Amino acid sequence: MTAIENGVFENSEEIINWTYPGATLYYKDCDLKSSVAEKFTKGQLIRNGYFLDVSSRGGGMKFNTRFLIASAKAAKLYQVNPDNERFGHCCLNLDSYLKVLDIYKIGDKTQIFLLHIPAKGLKYFESVTSNWDEDFIKKARQSLDDKIHMEPISDLLEPFWLERTNFPVGMTAANKFYPLSSVTTITKEVKDLYSGIKNLTKDNSDINIPTPFSNEQKSGSKIGLFLKNVFGK
Repeated sequence: MTAIENGVFENSEEIINWTYPGATLYYKDCDLKSSVAEKFTKGQLIRNGYFLDVSSRGGGMKFNTRFLIASAKAAKLYQVNPDNERFGHCCLNLDSYLKVLDIYKIGDKTQIFLLHIPAKGLKYFESVTSNWDEDFIKKARQSLDDKIHMEPISDLLEPFWLERTNFPVGMTAANKFYPLSSVTTITKEVKDLYSGIKNLTKDNSDINIPTPFSNEQKSGSKIGLFLKNVFGK
């Protein structure tokens, strides 16, 4: 069955427009055991089953792992709560989906580069690697090259921030990946924050409604760098 027959390209233009325009780099540093960090692999799709706090500020690394996230839909919560401006506090919504674009190591530091993608883009991003991805990877690696010798940002080492960030993306407290085959129930306790982030990021279209997904990832399962020819971008 071809990619077109399999529905890979269904809503592809909407998926691309949701993902790439306005995408910005965000930072989340943490200390991970090697057995946990090694669970992340290039091309992997991830569901993050909690509100994902990240920073718009990037500096040197105190901890061994940096999750660098390219997202066009991170809510700038520091604009709502100026007290958190010094943390560059931003947040990706509950049940955000991400693709591991790259894993880059310098010495004892590891950068795991993630692309924030819409719920209905899982089949697409499972199969497709785009020209934009390659450009983003270059920028992500350059980011670490530039920052690796900088001092860490002291604000991001405060207990308040570490309590929100010093754990892996997309994993439970038991260091198990949230399954793509289920979604998180939106309870009354989190409904207001969930809706507020959607409104702040203008993310109210059907393209990003979390739904259970049957993961069909296979080694080498991708379509090459052809989008420039297809979409003229």
